[in-house]
Amino acid sequence: MREQRKGISKEMVHKHWYVLAILLLGILALSFVVRDPIARIMWYDHQSFKWGYALSYTDEKLLMDIGNYYFSDRYRNLNLALEAYTKAVEIEPAVLWGNYQISRIHFIRGEFEDALISINKELEANPENLRSLYVRGLIYGYRGKDGDLEKSEQDFKQFTLWAPREWAGYNDYAWILSLLGKHWKAKEVIISAFEKVPDAENNAWLWNTLGVAELNLGEYRNAKMSFNKAQSLTDSMTIEDWNLAYPGNDPVDRENGLSEFKKAIEVNLSTTL
Repeated sequence: MREQRKGISKEMVHKHWYVLAILLLGILALSFVVRDPIARIMWYDHQSFKWGYALSYTDEKLLMDIGNYYFSDRYRNLNLALEAYTKAVEIEPAVLWGNYQISRIHFIRGEFEDALISINKELEANPENLRSLYVRGLIYGYRGKDGDLEKSEQDFKQFTLWAPREWAGYNDYAWILSLLGKHWKAKEVIISAFEKVPDAENNAWLWNTLGVAELNLGEYRNAKMSFNKAQSLTDSMTIEDWNLAYPGNDPVDRENGLSEFKKAIEVNLSTTL
């Protein structure tokens, strides 16, 4: 009789453990199901980075939204933005703009090797996103290794063909051509921008870059006219205008950037006298 009671006790214990294991597995499975909805509530309703980031399990869109939030001027925190973007591409390596934004952050920090790796990942995952060529052109232009300027030239050339109505591509294309000593080509690129970009005649950057190309070609009279035009346009330029041209840069740097740009035009103009 005593042995029978022991047998029943063991059987019941095994049964309880089995039921407990099933319950735990169910709770675990349920936790994964509800993690993303809870993460979305915590982020979109409460702006809680800690919980929105920690609970997000498969929602790369949520993480991209978190990254964009912290990459904005108002809530700027590049560390948190980078964390969110990085987790997003870990969940979905081909998420659109994921590696692109990571590359931009590395570029802003001067981490050119990491920036190059990330932008190449974006181009591999999303080859239709040729805006990446503009970012890569900048990386090559600033990195300064042998052959980088030629690579930058090709990227900007392709970008202007893809986005022929955007002035920045032409401006940086001409900048690289000037560094390569291709001053005639630089002038041709800016002239092409004036023909294709809306309201280009009121763009101080284009006029200044045209003036640099003309100065390098020894066309001092033309250069003086171009620099004067650039200077007159910057006189009415506001910080908001400047910010629109450099959305990824630190707001403090942008304020300094406008004054530095005005000084550069003054220096350029003085060389034509």
